Amino acid sequence: MREIAYLVLTTPPPLMVSIVFLVAYVAIGIPAHMIRGALARDIFGTMAGVFASLFYLTLVLGFQTGIQNLFE
Repeated sequence: MREIAYLVLTTPPPLMVSIVFLVAYVAIGIPAHMIRGALARDIFGTMAGVFASLFYLTLVLGFQTGIQNLFE
């Protein structure tokens, strides 16, 4: 678990936000496309990606102060 936290906190934020957005878009968008069509994929996938990215930024920026304990 510590290795995952280290990877998440040391990866450049723009790259990590892009990865999180892509994963959320695919995880929500592809099933929505199969069930409701392409428009649902675009709407729900984009919303999932944006909210997941915002959650990631909030999590990383909120815990940035305690990062010294993680690397010891």
